[in-house]
Amino acid sequence: MIKHNIRGLNVQEYGENNSPSIIFLHAFPFCNRMWDKQVEALQQNYRVIIYDLRGFGYSELGDGLFTIDSHVSDLISITDSLKLDKPIVCGLSMGGYITLRALELYQNKFRAAILADTKTESDNNPSKIKRAEQIQMIKSGQREQFTENFIKAALSETNYTEKPELVSFLKEMIGWQKNEAIIGALLTLAARTDTTDFLEKLDLDVLIIAGKEDRLTPPEFSKIIYGKTRNSDLKLINGAGHLPNMENPEEFNKELMDFLKGLEKNK
Repeated sequence: MIKHNIRGLNVQEYGENNSPSIIFLHAFPFCNRMWDKQVEALQQNYRVIIYDLRGFGYSELGDGLFTIDSHVSDLISITDSLKLDKPIVCGLSMGGYITLRALELYQNKFRAAILADTKTESDNNPSKIKRAEQIQMIKSGQREQFTENFIKAALSETNYTEKPELVSFLKEMIGWQKNEAIIGALLTLAARTDTTDFLEKLDLDVLIIAGKEDRLTPPEFSKIIYGKTRNSDLKLINGAGHLPNMENPEEFNKELMDFLKGLEKNK
């Protein structure tokens, strides 16, 4: 593993430089450790890049004022600095929002995309109000309650009950994050643009993937993306909620690797 500091971002690189490259963008409010199982599965055959989004993990917070577009700038800085030649980009949830906007602005910089448990729609009023309530929870010292609520909503009911090690790891990851990063990200999510109209212009191979039991971003949103994109495939992961790469990594990785192998055949 090679570590990089790119514009204050904590970037980690696995695999060989001459292998096809794939870069992963993590979900809110976690860090690059959520991709552990994917790194493990791919690093023998791919150049795998994971990083902490600005303010999260070991990446610098800066002024704590983020936008989706500033996150896109960070992503492009990484791909340019590492001289990645048309990498595959994979984003989950908030990572997916950043990925969609990056594709809208810089589609020609990428080979293909994986959009996991995400959507193109911007926040409606109830969603914005909920984010405001979450910000107030953080500011009023209710981090534990925020964390508990979030994990319970993110995981499938079965996984929340029957996978205590996963619940513990998610709590640990959220515990690593600064209040300012969580609040900044909530404001960023509430202010993001709608990328739905862009989908008909998306001319890359796309894997759309979601947990069948995702309650935060139900599979219906993934089906909308699938219906509006021309070169896409949709896979729903059994026994998983909003974090299928961690809840059912075996099935998630199989679909991911099948997609990547298909790209290699179609070169």
